[in-house]
Amino acid sequence: MPSWELGSTFSVYLVSSTAFLLAAYVLLREDSAWLKRNAIRMVIIVTGFYILHTGVDMLQEIWGVINSILGWIPFLHLHFNFPLNLDSIADYIISFIENLVLLMIRFRALSNDMIKVNFADKLLAKHLN
Repeated sequence: MPSWELGSTFSVYLVSSTAFLLAAYVLLREDSAWLKRNAIRMVIIVTGFYILHTGVDMLQEIWGVINSILGWIPFLHLHFNFPLNLDSIADYIISFIENLVLLMIRFRALSNDMIKVNFADKLLAKHLN
């Protein structure tokens, strides 16, 4: 694993663990229902992006398995790289969108406002009301 991928993976784990710790603090210590609701939204959003990152990592692993199976064929030394490095590009795009969404949520929270994130809002409406 190249060092930039290791750094990207570490940053995903750091963001998600920080989000969970902050949400736990808010849920245990704060009285504001609005703040608790937004803490849960943040955890849902970070978890959703974590699942997307994991999906990209799984594609990389599946591609490696395919290369290993092709390597078993005698006299056929095939090794294919992921086309156009799309896995890395997808990981960067997911990270960029995640940071953008979380940044927008942070700035909107300063004015006690929320942005609509459909999948998070649907989960909250289903399980919190």
